[in-house]
Amino acid sequence: MNIEIKFLSLFPHLFRNSVILILYIFFGNSLFAQGNLVVHPKRIVFDGKKKIEKLVLSNTGKDSAVYNISFIEYKMNEDGELLSVKEEEEGLRFASPYVRLYPRIVKLGPNESQILKVQMYNTENIADGEYRSHLYFRAEQEKTALGTAAKAKEALVSVKLEAVFGISIACIIRKGENKTSLSISNMSYSKSKDQENLLLFKLNRAGNMSAYGDFLVSYVAPNNKVYEVGSVKGIGLYLPGSARNMRVKLNAPSNVDFKGGSFKVVFTENESKEILAEADLKL
Repeated sequence: MNIEIKFLSLFPHLFRNSVILILYIFFGNSLFAQGNLVVHPKRIVFDGKKKIEKLVLSNTGKDSAVYNISFIEYKMNEDGELLSVKEEEEGLRFASPYVRLYPRIVKLGPNESQILKVQMYNTENIADGEYRSHLYFRAEQEKTALGTAAKAKEALVSVKLEAVFGISIACIIRKGENKTSLSISNMSYSKSKDQENLLLFKLNRAGNMSAYGDFLVSYVAPNNKVYEVGSVKGIGLYLPGSARNMRVKLNAPSNVDFKGGSFKVVFTENESKEILAEADLKL
């Protein structure tokens, strides 16, 4: 499905609201939202099929907003935390030198959306492998209105706190054959201090590309009845990392105490739902 939305301020207010609703209904899990900004899709992958991708930016708030779009470079640690880095290293190559985007500044009124174009270029002679950067969307603060500074001088103390948020999505270039393999290890079941049921395990990666997908956890009771007890969507394991520690909260069905039986963890590719890795833990 390909929906292209241009400057929605040209359309009636009711239609703009409907577009936001349509994005939620049809794209659901592929939307990335924080604050009043909704971004679809939540990552971009150039794999040789297309050189231009499009992002839909939507402002779901009641006020106008200005967003500045730039590149930021991250490295992921084993706990899934993204750490800002400045230079490339072995296994970590940046996509930003080979990607351009426009516009870089977007102003959206309430319930407005706009297309952002992301184009890959000058990649003919790059080596096989994966290149990754992150598109960073930063909400800009409103400029101080005329006269505000003068009024502030009249007060003895004037303190104004404003939250400025930013979100990022991965932008990946892949060239050559994907030789990545995944596995799940170190599975264990435990309870937290608050008596939450937790499943701990490690996702392992070997090969030349990053991995991205969804986890589904099932519990197979001693009577062989199967319950879906946990899920985590949109999990990435980025180069050069070879492992990511996972901690999944389990929802025990009524009259199920997780005694005996087994847990089954399945990791599937986000779009195709292809099984990338699976493992079992007997209790």
